[in-house]
Formats: sequence, C-alpha cells, structure tokens
Amino acid sequence: MTVQPALHRQHCSVAAPTQLWLDADGRLAGDASGESAAGTATATGAGDWFTGLLHGDTRMLCRAEVTVNGFAPEPATVEASPGGVLRVRGLVRGIEGPTEDPAVELVQTWTVTPGAVRVSLRLSTSLEALDAEVEVRLAADFTDMAAIRLGRYREPLQPAAADDSSLRWSEGGKTLTVSAPGRVSRGERLIWRGTAGRGRPLEAEWQAVLADTEDIVVAAPPPARRVRTEPEGDLGLLLDNALDELDGLRLATRKAPEAPFLAAGAPWYFTLFGRDSLWAARLLLPFDAALAAGTLRALAAYQGTKTDPAAAEEPGKILHELRAKELVLESQALRLPPVYFGAVDSTPLWLCLLGELGRAGTDDAAVRALLPNAARAAQWLLAAGMAGADSGNGGFLSYQDTSGHGLSNQGWKDSRDAMQFRDGRQADGPIALSEVQGYAYQAAVGTAELFDSYGEPGAQELRDFAEALKHNFRERFWVQDDGGRFPAMALDGHGEPLDIPGSNMGHLLGTGILDAAEARLVADRLLSPELFSGYGLHTLSRRAAGFWPFSYHCGSVWSHDTAIAIRGLLSEGFTAEARVLAEGLLSAAGSFGHRLPELFAGVTAAESGRAVPYPASCHPQAWSSASAVVLAQALGVAF
Repeated sequence: MTVQPALHRQHCSVAAPTQLWLDADGRLAGDASGESAAGTATATGAGDWFTGLLHGDTRMLCRAEVTVNGFAPEPATVEASPGGVLRVRGLVRGIEGPTEDPAVELVQTWTVTPGAVRVSLRLSTSLEALDAEVEVRLAADFTDMAAIRLGRYREPLQPAAADDSSLRWSEGGKTLTVSAPGRVSRGERLIWRGTAGRGRPLEAEWQAVLADTEDIVVAAPPPARRVRTEPEGDLGLLLDNALDELDGLRLATRKAPEAPFLAAGAPWYFTLFGRDSLWAARLLLPFDAALAAGTLRALAAYQGTKTDPAAAEEPGKILHELRAKELVLESQALRLPPVYFGAVDSTPLWLCLLGELGRAGTDDAAVRALLPNAARAAQWLLAAGMAGADSGNGGFLSYQDTSGHGLSNQGWKDSRDAMQFRDGRQADGPIALSEVQGYAYQAAVGTAELFDSYGEPGAQELRDFAEALKHNFRERFWVQDDGGRFPAMALDGHGEPLDIPGSNMGHLLGTGILDAAEARLVADRLLSPELFSGYGLHTLSRRAAGFWPFSYHCGSVWSHDTAIAIRGLLSEGFTAEARVLAEGLLSAAGSFGHRLPELFAGVTAAESGRAVPYPASCHPQAWSSASAVVLAQALGVAF
C-alpha cells in the first residue's frame, strides 16, 4: 500500500515551474525509506514524506545533505520569507564549546526562482577560532512526479559532466547544473574550508540551474505591480502570504507564452488545469484582470477540435489538465493522455469567466479576440445539454467516463467515492452535478449578453437553453429531509437525486439559477451544523453514512469551496452569512501559519481549538490562496 506524503509538515517554496520541498526539519536528504534517493516506498516508511528540488513534472535534485566537520546540524527553525526564500537554521552540536551552550550555528538560505535555486551558507560560532570544513553531498535522480505519487524512486544518476566548478546531470531534454567554483570534489560533493570566529562567520554559496526543453509549460511573465488596501492583523498576514504564493504559481505554455495562468498547485498539479486555473482567476478578477485574460487565452489555445473518447475531447470543449506526457497512476487505474478533457465543468466555467471579464470592461481587446472560441464553447454547451436530454437526464450537463482509464468523477469532487447517497451507496453514471447546472445557466445567460454586446449571433438560443435548464433544475434537483428543502448534489444515471446535502449547493449562489427564496434556503443550510464546521464547509453532511472528517471529498473542508460559497452569498446579498463563513476560514488559516491549504480535516471548531490538517493536503494551491481575496471582500476590504 502506498501512503500519501505528509505534506502538511513539509516546507515548500515555489517559483513555477520550479519547486523546492524540504522535510519537517528543513532537510533535503532523500526519502523517508532511509534509502536516501533510491528504493521503493512502503506503507511503513517512504510514504510519510518526500523531499526534492523539482522542475516541471520531474524531481531533479533528490539530496543535498550538509555537514560541518562531519557533523550534521541539529534542526532549530525553518523560516519562510517572500520571494521564494526558505531559511533553515541548525546547531552543530558535535562541535563543543567552552560551556554547555551550542557553539556553532549553520544557516542555509534557499532562494527559489524559475529554473534556478541559490543556496547560501553562513557558519557562525562563539569560539575565537574554528577551522571548519563545510560539505554538501548531492544526488540527482530525475524521478517522474507520477512515480513519486506512487512512492517509487529511481536510483541516483551519475553526473554527465564534472569539473572543479560544476556538476551536470542530463537525461533527454532535462538538465541540472550545480555550480560552486573551485569547490566541487569527487563523489558529487561541494567542499569549503576556512576559519570562522566570534563575529567572523564563514560564508559560502552554491547554485542549481534546472531546465527541461521537453516540458509543455514555462515561467510566465512577472505580474504588474499591484496596489491594494492593506488590512491589518490576521487578514493582512493571510493576504500577504497568499499573494506571494500566487506569484510563485504563475505559468504559461510554450504554445501561448504571453498568456499567464496559475498552476493548480504544488507538488502534484504544477500545470494548467481548466477548472482550477479558471476558478482561481475568477476569485482574483477584482484584483487581477490581466490574469483572467491570460487564463482564458491559455485554455483557448487547446480548445477541443474533434471527438476523441480516450481523451474525453469534443469540439469546443475546454481541457481539464495539460501534461508533457501521459499520466499513469496504476493505483487509481488512471491513464490520462497529455491533453485531457475529462471535466464537465471547465467549458461553462470558461464562458463564465469570459462573461465576467466582459462586464468588468477592463480588456475589450481580449474579450473580442476570444469571441470565436466563445462561439465554439457555447455550441458545446448546447450540445452537452441535448446529450443530457437524450440520455434521460432532462437536458442537464452530465458525465461518464467511457474510456475505462479516465476520471470516474469529472466535477471538482473527482475522487471515486465523492458522489454518494445518504446511506453511503455510490451513484451510478451518467451523473449530473448540481453546481455544473448553475455554471451552465450563468454561462448561457452571460454569453448571450456578450454576443448581443458585440453583435454576434446565437444569443437567443442560449437564453432558451438557460430558461429550460432553470425550470428543469427546479423540478428535478430539489429534495427534502427533516431539515427542509435543499438542492441535491447530483442526479445519478437513473435520474435519482442524491438525498444528502453537500457543499456543492454553495456554488449555485450567484449563478442566477436560484430564485430569492431558494437562495435563502441554501444560505440557511450552509450555515447549519451539518455543513458548517466553524472553520468552513464540510464537503458532505455530517449526517451522511459516508461522512469522515479525513475523507478527501466526503467530510473534509476545502478552502476554495467555502470561498466560492462566500462569493455567492455576497452576490445574493447575504453579507452577514458571508462574514460568518469568512471569519471561520480566517480562523482556520491561523492554524496553518496564516495560509490556506488545499483542504483540511472536517473536525469542528467545537471539537478542537484549532483547524486540524489533512496530511496529504497540497500547498500552495491556486484556488485556496486566491480565496484570501474573497475573504477580504466579505470582511470589508475593497479592491
């Protein structure tokens, strides 16, 4: 059995497409199997954590172990600073001083930028003089990210070239070059010798340069200088951290290098994801319209042109994820092609963002240039609704993997057990998700307005589709339990609504598919104890048989999911309710160093004095970090 790495205890610095992962003590020292960079993970060891310097979808450097006179520093602190900096402070206990106090300190400062990492070392001592040898032992393994997710690690590679100033490893289009002029020794070691003394530290530096000519993504142009209101206290700390994280997630594709977007998240999703990148851009739209335009252009460059069941591609459809090569995860029976379209929501979300950008009026040229893509996406939307009608799903957008090796669930809750009934039964496909119908309604109405504004045809067909969808949704999705009426998470392949509340209903707010009375019912249910943990929204009602606070999609709390509900509450005029959720999520962020992880456990505030981590939660995650802007809006900050 493969155990997911305990990412919540690790330290990460990102500057897309490069990322650095250190263990809980700030070390880059191989993997928890105890085999350094080699070997295979097991349930009792290497699944616990991983470390490495990664570029794109490859871990290049797998070890950088430092010693002073043969002694490894004892970890003291790891401090993160803006601009991709991690500062690791250690005490060299093996070198004795005149008292029992530690006499030697080593500070390693890692500065991560796209394609390069600079590491400075500063050896300080209370001794009058210390003859010191500082050594860094290196290893590179070029392990693919998919293999790391399965706990499989390659043997270290031999350098392709080495001299007294640099080491270079290469494989295919991937290269890693470590330079430290005059300090490279045999055995892939960097060595500095000198004398440190009280007030006279010994300083050294080395650098790693990473490249992959075969990768499909590249670093994006830097963002424009931002001007914003500076809130104080916990909210200000959260915003500062979030914006720094988001800058580190900026990417572009080789196909559209001037179209920036946000990588979905570190470490596994460091690429273009339709749903994730679109939602992050939507949450940030009041703050960064240029990112919205870039995200739309990046996705338009890969818009579907043909019918290909293996890739779930259809004409006009927007992709789900982009990779340089096929992604194979045997434990999940997944085999996804490099350009994979297995998402039912990415196309309506693309249209929603385009409509919102058009209404913002900040980039008329970008909107106008994307109208042909919008026309093709709108045709996909209409065709998807027609396909739903033909399948007996009432004209609703639905999904079902027909390839046998794609995602079984193709909404944002995409784990295999995400769609279930009150008694824990799994829903059969094709599945029509409630939130996707809300997205589709908003997309149709917004695109119709856009077409009218620019004199494009097709607006009335979209309005007719939206009106029928709204009527059918009210007839088919609303169910009742002892807490009252609520919209089901989904309809299964037999048209049966899932009879337990889930957080999906929060995504309906602000889409227009609900009337005022229905929106009130949703707001009340969201803030009820079965869905609101005190920190955020449970993905699934606490009354469900399948509820578990450590379930990925059936009881946990996702930062972006709660933020989307807050955004919807604000748009419907429920400002007090939005503030309650925002204050809960802000309190949760305080448990994670004033940051918002991908998700955290659904342990309630009443049960615990702080939010409880979900161990394998990714961080930073684009839509989670972007959620900070929505929290700020709910708490009265204007952008």
